[in-house]
Amino acid sequence: MKSGISNGASALAVALVLSTSAAMAQDAAAPQENVGLQDIVVTAQKRSESAQQVPIAISAVTSEALQSKGLTDIASISGQAPNVTLKSSGAFGGSSSTLFTYIRGIGQNDFGFNLEPGVGVYVDNVYLARNIGANVDLLDLQRVEVLKGPQGTLFGRNTIGGALNIVTSDPGDEWKVKGEVTTGRYDRIDVRGALEAPLAPGVLHMGLAFSTKHRDGWQKRIPYEGDTGNNPIWLLATGGASGGPANGNTDGAILFPTTAKDRPDRSGNMNQTAVRLKFLFTPNDRLTMRLIGDYLNVDEQATPFSLLAVNQNAYVALYNTCISGNPAFYAPVAALAGVPAAGVTDLCQGVRGNAGSPAGIQPSLESQAGQNLPYDNRYVIRNADGSINPDLSYASGANYNKIDNYGINGQIDYDLTDALTIKSITAYRRLKSKFGADIGGAPFSALAPTFADWENQLSQEVQLVGNIWENRWKFVLGGYYFHEYGRHADRVPFIGGMIQIVSNDRYDTKSYAAFMHNNIDVIPDKLGLTLGIRYTRDDKRFTGTQRDENAFGLRLTQAPPTLVLPDPNDIYRVYPLGENSMSFENVSYRIGAEYHINRRVMAYASYATGYKGGGWTTRLTLPNFTVVNGVPVKLPAPTFGPEKAYTTEIGIKSELFDRRVRLNVAAFNTEYNSIQLTFQNGSSPVTANGGDGRIRGVEAELNLAPVRNWTLDASLGYLDAEYQSILPGVPLTGKEKFVNTPKWQAQAGTAYTFETSGIGSFTPRVDWTYASKTYNDEANTPVLATPAGSFFNGSVTWRAPGERYEIQAGVTNIADRRAVVSGYTNAEAIYSGVFSRPREWFLTLRVRN
Repeated sequence: MKSGISNGASALAVALVLSTSAAMAQDAAAPQENVGLQDIVVTAQKRSESAQQVPIAISAVTSEALQSKGLTDIASISGQAPNVTLKSSGAFGGSSSTLFTYIRGIGQNDFGFNLEPGVGVYVDNVYLARNIGANVDLLDLQRVEVLKGPQGTLFGRNTIGGALNIVTSDPGDEWKVKGEVTTGRYDRIDVRGALEAPLAPGVLHMGLAFSTKHRDGWQKRIPYEGDTGNNPIWLLATGGASGGPANGNTDGAILFPTTAKDRPDRSGNMNQTAVRLKFLFTPNDRLTMRLIGDYLNVDEQATPFSLLAVNQNAYVALYNTCISGNPAFYAPVAALAGVPAAGVTDLCQGVRGNAGSPAGIQPSLESQAGQNLPYDNRYVIRNADGSINPDLSYASGANYNKIDNYGINGQIDYDLTDALTIKSITAYRRLKSKFGADIGGAPFSALAPTFADWENQLSQEVQLVGNIWENRWKFVLGGYYFHEYGRHADRVPFIGGMIQIVSNDRYDTKSYAAFMHNNIDVIPDKLGLTLGIRYTRDDKRFTGTQRDENAFGLRLTQAPPTLVLPDPNDIYRVYPLGENSMSFENVSYRIGAEYHINRRVMAYASYATGYKGGGWTTRLTLPNFTVVNGVPVKLPAPTFGPEKAYTTEIGIKSELFDRRVRLNVAAFNTEYNSIQLTFQNGSSPVTANGGDGRIRGVEAELNLAPVRNWTLDASLGYLDAEYQSILPGVPLTGKEKFVNTPKWQAQAGTAYTFETSGIGSFTPRVDWTYASKTYNDEANTPVLATPAGSFFNGSVTWRAPGERYEIQAGVTNIADRRAVVSGYTNAEAIYSGVFSRPREWFLTLRVRN
């Protein structure tokens, strides 16, 4: 075994000895004033209990803690828990409302509807099937529970890496009103409010919360006023003759145009409104009913991409060749690309598109010689020191993010007896999303994909929660039904319209599950066992419709269309015809034990398995075919199978020194099989089972309240993730690091409250997060990686006497560190990245009754 796990075991042993000794000393000491840490109650095991008593690695963050750090959405809590990475920007797409979640090296780096997230996100017990729209506002929040490792037995679908359990506040028996207004850099104006109303005290309560967020984009789109000189391939082909773009024309290559409204002069703004309405009905001591409705509207600019580099290969070199207008260079370029010269000639001299395509028929690129700008590194904007300037872009294409997302959630809890409760959770959600971003960063359409999703989901869960054997055996029995269906549309024009992807795919998934989870006190207050099991069946259907309205792959390779086309009568069809179906079955389980050394120290060990269903690769460059005895043979829709994880974990949870110190440590080993990887195949990002891996890690969390008014929280995470094998055909060597998985993560924050007589209290706070080098794509492309480094945030909060009024002033990214936080490359030709936000100040006024 490698040193990571052995070091983790050593750390656990040391922590165990120290915890035991300190706890014994603490028990012998005289009682002191209670200035220690407060309990955090969680529902990780489907019942309310202290997080310190749950034999699972769990990071629980309260609403008060998040507020003190100025955090307002789920993605912003990244770094607050060890070995957890949350991002609102992925490899490509452009919607900042999309949540990309990785826990202990397992997650999903693509928003594609054909993929399942590797970390389940739950809001008030309801699973969010899509990561689009999952970067939810922390509206009326009670707490966020980050559960690490496979959570299949209780949380079910796609919790192979872990789960985010988001719990909102229940309205109480008193009228409460609170509100806040925030201003800041980029004309930021956020307004948030909440109301709790006892409509019938003790029986019917209502909670209403809302949030609006507005700020300007931080990246400016500027006109290109640089060199519009001769095409480099034109110069090479003619020996230096002049002949650049006529009159500096920059519009000749725009395909699938969007309106001027969708291409504003900035990117990265915020314009969101969220509302949640909750009714709590308790007619008697046995019945509790909740009805929850939520709505999110987003209408803003896209995530800002910055062009990092352009290589003269793939379709970029072909485009630059075509616009040179010199046929003498077609054959050499074809030889370099390993394709027939006739293919290059066809694409350069033939018209682009067809009468049925969104852009219609356009003239050949050769016929427009001198009218189109070449594509190269002249559009990479740099600072004086040579670094990329992320605040400026020459982009002119799609720039929007629009979401309507709503849901209704009905919950019934009924106590059949004092020891037996039946629970029902019924939910329906609907998502409508449209977003597009200019990834190419040029003053013409180099790569500006747009996407649209229409998704519906219906779920029903029934639980029987109880205890027997004098409350020593606690159990949950349940059944789960889930149905998701919808459509996904692509509009992806590549440079000069040489590739014009269009699709309107349909998908339908049904899932059924039965589960049981048991916690048994074998020796009361000393030794307990955890036994859980879940059976899942997934039935999936998919109809792919992908087309390339310029038939790029077919024309370039000069493949015989009658042999490889899905539809011999349609040369533009790429995806195989017909509806596809697959079914998967899985049994996941958890076995664990915990031992209470004393009242404040618990050690535990567990073995848990997880599963994530398979699906279809939906993005193709060419029709799916192979060659048998020299003859092309059509193949069905390409698929990928389920991935599975098997995690062994040991840990210790302790509270020491009269609860002034809370120290939790865990070490784990995960065997991660049939990993679903997204990588480039030609111009298409495709998904396939890449191979097997192993993830070893250690994580520690520390909370201190050593004296009155002073708190400190810190965490440290270490991950050693490596591939054990790579399947044939996967473009990886096996030496790559896992995507979105830094080896080291650390975090620390501290605050001290100065109390004054008559004018309230002042609380300065500073927070630090660190991550080692992080690769943002599976191929570990260096230019797309996030270098090792730190972020610092700070604030000062004033609270009036009685704490009715509060003012918080703060600065995020104090050092103004600008680093790539996500990135994308297409065909190793275009490299583009999203940078961290610049330094920003904020000022918040809060009022409560």
